[in-house]
Amino acid sequence: MKLRETTLDWAATAASVGGVFGALFTYDVVQRVAIRFGAHAHQRAVTGMARAINRATLFAGTRLRVEGKAHLHPGRAYIIVANHQSLLDISMASDFLDELEPRYVSKRELAKGVPGVSFNLSRGGSACIDRKNPEQAIAAIEELGHRAQREGFSVVIFPEGTRSKTGAMRPFREAGLRALIRSAPGMEVLPVTSVGGSRLFRHNLKPITRNVELAFIVHPPVIPPDPADAEAFTAFVHRLEETIASALPRRDIEGRAGEDLR
Repeated sequence: MKLRETTLDWAATAASVGGVFGALFTYDVVQRVAIRFGAHAHQRAVTGMARAINRATLFAGTRLRVEGKAHLHPGRAYIIVANHQSLLDISMASDFLDELEPRYVSKRELAKGVPGVSFNLSRGGSACIDRKNPEQAIAAIEELGHRAQREGFSVVIFPEGTRSKTGAMRPFREAGLRALIRSAPGMEVLPVTSVGGSRLFRHNLKPITRNVELAFIVHPPVIPPDPADAEAFTAFVHRLEETIASALPRRDIEGRAGEDLR
């Protein structure tokens, strides 16, 4: 029985990874063509890539679920604040929230060398930040916020600053979120909980975990306080943490960031 399960695990991993890489390479080409027809055409290509990536995980028995989209107001752009469990958080946002045409605050390392993803981040209007250079990072985030407000697209930011390998949320870093809100006054904040990515990749790819549910849970949007009010803003960030954590499974809430919960 154990040999059979191991064989199924590796077969599912091979099929899923093959599907993901197929989507990345295919849509790297598609994006390069689509962007010639404008930002909207490029975003449609990004949505197609995201959906193909997410569907590739179905080979591993993954279940995809999104809830709370009724909280979205048609035609409105948001600052989307989410926890960060895996690279699939980006494909889930681009797929499940495609009508918002989201751009991202991303580490600059992803802007090179990753087919499909790097082209989107570097040419699609996202902010690629150097986490070792706070001045550059804040300037890039503020520029993105100004464009988002002016052009009417949404922005996704992961304030933990890095992925959680266990699913347990890390404390949110305020600086990037403060810069984004300050540069896009009037935009509401949309809290989102991402669930399942850390379980899917808890062994990295050796192998991936089968039969995991990947969920994207949208909470009601909130109006942020003036970022200049340090006390009110810190309290606001803590409320965001509580809201997002409220939809995590108990094992993730009780686990410690960095702890192996296998």
